Amino acid sequence: MFHLTTLRSSAAAASQAVRLLSPATARPLVSCVSSIFSEHQNCLLGPQTSTQITVRNATKKAGGSSNNGRDSAGRRLGIKVWPGRMTNAGSIIVRQRGKKFLCGENVGMGNDHTLFALAAGVVKMEKSAKNKKRNIVHVVAEG
Repeated sequence: MFHLTTLRSSAAAASQAVRLLSPATARPLVSCVSSIFSEHQNCLLGPQTSTQITVRNATKKAGGSSNNGRDSAGRRLGIKVWPGRMTNAGSIIVRQRGKKFLCGENVGMGNDHTLFALAAGVVKMEKSAKNKKRNIVHVVAEG
């Protein structure tokens, strides 16, 4: 048998479903179904209510947030007095992070590994015998 779901779409759909039957029994059935469908439409399909959906548009463009966009200033590291140049006592020779340059004769090292001259003289650098990546910094005092 036919269920009410076949009658949901419209009376035309109901008449198509009934055409499968013999022509003699189909005509009275179609008129009966269409009259029932039109009279009891609210019972079968529920009350027809029109719902209107309102869409609200943005009045300002949305600004995205960025997690980037900040940077720190450079630390100004490196050699301050090059080999062969004169230096005064207490002047900074090398600013560094870690011990890339090691202190030699007349050179001291600060808490942040800064190398400074302990006496006035000429700066001299040589490669470390143990580690080729490290340099030893000397100040040859005037004399």
